[in-house]
Amino acid sequence: MNTQTPLTPSASRPAQKSNRFRYLAGAFIVLLLAAAVGLYTWFFVYNPCDVEAVKDASAFLAGQLNTYDLVYQVAITASRNSPDHPVGTLKLIFMDTQQVAVPACVQKAKNELINYMGTVISAFEAYQAGEADATVTGLINQSNAQYEHFQTELEAVKKCAPFCLR
Repeated sequence: MNTQTPLTPSASRPAQKSNRFRYLAGAFIVLLLAAAVGLYTWFFVYNPCDVEAVKDASAFLAGQLNTYDLVYQVAITASRNSPDHPVGTLKLIFMDTQQVAVPACVQKAKNELINYMGTVISAFEAYQAGEADATVTGLINQSNAQYEHFQTELEAVKKCAPFCLR
């Protein structure tokens, strides 16, 4: 007599796998929902790189740069012994630019602009103090690099807003 008995334990195993799969699928769905809610909250509530804020900050920084460059053009025509009125104006623009709050993604560009302005002022001060031409030229070359970094960074932020992770 060859009787086979049904295997009862193996019949219950698929039910256990099914329950485990449901828990994993449920956890995955909850994780996806949490990520979606977090992204929504970041984008609409916190978003540190709002497109309009980037446009406003970019326009302000460009305006400061234009004003600074106009005064710079006047300052380079002055002799070493002339009154330091143009340099004083450059310092005021520099200080005003430092105090302006910008979105987080524009901060690096602002820092490059501030560095540029500070280096130009240092070059004028070195020139007025009668330091070697190589020192002044080195500072001007450094400021030119900072100017380029500012322009590059600002353009990059304008392109990636509002999703900048800078």
